[in-house]
Amino acid sequence: MKKLVVIAMLAAVGMSACSKDDGVSAPADMQKYVQVTIPEDAVSETRTSVDGTTTSWVAGDKVAVFLYNGATTQKFEFTADKSGATTTFSGDVPVGSYMLAAAHYPYSCGATFDAVNKTFKHTWGDAYCTANLADYDYMYSNVWEEPFVIDEDTTILPVQLTFKPLMARIKMTLGLGANETPKLVTITTSANVMPTAGSVGSDGAFIASSVCNKIVIPTSQKEFVIGMLPVSIHSTMNVQVTTTDGLTYSDKSFTLAGLKRNHHYTMSVPCNKKTVTITVPDEIDKKYGSDTWKDNGFYYVDPQYDPAGLFDGWYFYRAEIKSDKNGDDKLKKNRIQLQVPAGTNSSNNGAFVTAPIQCDGQKTVKISFEVATNRALVNIKYRIGVTGNGPITEAWLRDRNNIIAGNDNECRSGTQTHTFTVSNGQRIMIKIMSTAGSYHVEFANFPYTIE
Repeated sequence: MKKLVVIAMLAAVGMSACSKDDGVSAPADMQKYVQVTIPEDAVSETRTSVDGTTTSWVAGDKVAVFLYNGATTQKFEFTADKSGATTTFSGDVPVGSYMLAAAHYPYSCGATFDAVNKTFKHTWGDAYCTANLADYDYMYSNVWEEPFVIDEDTTILPVQLTFKPLMARIKMTLGLGANETPKLVTITTSANVMPTAGSVGSDGAFIASSVCNKIVIPTSQKEFVIGMLPVSIHSTMNVQVTTTDGLTYSDKSFTLAGLKRNHHYTMSVPCNKKTVTITVPDEIDKKYGSDTWKDNGFYYVDPQYDPAGLFDGWYFYRAEIKSDKNGDDKLKKNRIQLQVPAGTNSSNNGAFVTAPIQCDGQKTVKISFEVATNRALVNIKYRIGVTGNGPITEAWLRDRNNIIAGNDNECRSGTQTHTFTVSNGQRIMIKIMSTAGSYHVEFANFPYTIE
């Protein structure tokens, strides 16, 4: 789609300058800046804001214009004055003679332009897909190679620049329920085919300099547009949708046959069954899993130790959280250990509750885990079931009666399974019933699935 662009420069900044006739070049901070325009027949294929396949420039969009004088390259910022299919960009350039010109969008993306080799280079990284497409929807121009002069009387910049979008755009629609809110969309490929850095030459060809097999897109929207760098290699692509209750849908897998520059694609992602499995980062293990149960008491995981939010909305009482790298107990796996202190008051026993489950209507939750203790599995019972939502306190976790429709079960070796019916906002809770401590009970791998 073609969009006309007008770039106009602001009036000259009042700076002193050397005389044009004294034969001395002005220092950079003493250069004379003048108002010029790029003619209206400069053409851009598109811009920034995306709604399906409709695109337009947005007021405040900033582009970088590069001017090369044969020795040095200077970068100048221009800002869109209005929104629409065509717009006017404003900026300042200094008086001088130039060999070539080029430009890219957005201004602040960190891309570089090599005037000698006529090449743009940029590094996006493996997390460039954000909620704001404009942050990374990269466009580059042709390289204008005819020499030109800007003097104090120049009003028209004698160049023509055509902006070309590099990214392919994918409109994603997530099949979530009304009570579900997305948190992350994770795209993985069977091979490293998704570029994270690369260059664009004067011929417009994109050459990837680094690739990955995973891109994470943070979003709270059920329908949105992302930009991805061109991909020419076939691969299997998987799409996972993680909702704010920490559960993940993994229902979409297809063959990626390539992504073409400036092409629009649509993708519907079904969300039928979601699962969570405990995975404990090292930071959480170090903070909450190394003989910390005496100090833990009632707590939730501090976000600084859990930047991915794996335990957002979970609460613990007299519990340790350990990773599969922590081998000081029987089950050398990702696990939650509930403590049983000395005495006969079972309310003092460890407990934990998950984040509120998001779902529409009544759903079936299937839970499984392995159980072990640091003493013989004899007459050690736990209660498991669903709870209501609402504020969780230490007193709340001390009361086993907050587990509604719960089951009392004996700890046995091997995998234990449980099935419950849940409604939106309910949690899963486990509390140790037996006393006569001191010992702990390990619940390892703890996956649960909502169907």
